[in-house]
Amino acid sequence: MSLKKVAIITGASSGIGLAIAKKMLSENIQPVGWDVTIPAQDLGFPIIKCDVSNELAVNEAYLQVKKQFGAPDILVNNCGLQFMSPIEDYPLEKWNLLIGVLLTGTFLCSRAVFKDMKEKKSGRIINISSVHGKLASPFKAAYVAAKHGVHGLSKVMAIEGADFGITVNNICPGFVDTPLMRNQVKAQMELNNMSEDDVLRNVFLKAQHIKQLTQPSQVADLTSFLCSPSASTITGESYSISGGWGS
Repeated sequence: MSLKKVAIITGASSGIGLAIAKKMLSENIQPVGWDVTIPAQDLGFPIIKCDVSNELAVNEAYLQVKKQFGAPDILVNNCGLQFMSPIEDYPLEKWNLLIGVLLTGTFLCSRAVFKDMKEKKSGRIINISSVHGKLASPFKAAYVAAKHGVHGLSKVMAIEGADFGITVNNICPGFVDTPLMRNQVKAQMELNNMSEDDVLRNVFLKAQHIKQLTQPSQVADLTSFLCSPSASTITGESYSISGGWGS
């Protein structure tokens, strides 16, 4: 069976992005990852080096995808990063970095695919946002601002794409069980001399009703649904997978 549809997934080399790529493969969709680093191991799908905050890099990576696989049917804006600081000490370079990757990157990648999706009269854009796209936490000024901006951008694109079969939606995870998350848990265990369960329940998952980490596969499953024909009239929406955090 040949792979028919093509999906660009940013930040696909690990965590949520990797889970989404593997889900796409299982559904006969060709994933193409964009990442700032190329993993040493073969993940079973191609990774193109791309800094999504750089207009030239995005345009060049998009041309590579079109040349090798054709215009994509799906874009998943997933790559991200975090930096925490009190607002009075927040470094401008960190602000610019997070806004550049999380918000400008989402815009640049979406702009790259939009014209071809319009011509095909079909397309799915999924932004892996965060519960912080709906609410705020202290010391995360750039991250929260960027994620709120992504939600506004999504609503605009949902309107502009509606007559062309393009849907645009956000997925808003809480804390997800990734290697990065586990490293943060371990650091808190050592710093506070606490058990893993205590750290999860009383530090990271304190605001969640369900005291469990979300699994990357859950985010991948929701992404899959939002890319399916069953979701053809769902657009401009933001779905939380956060254990009830913010509800």
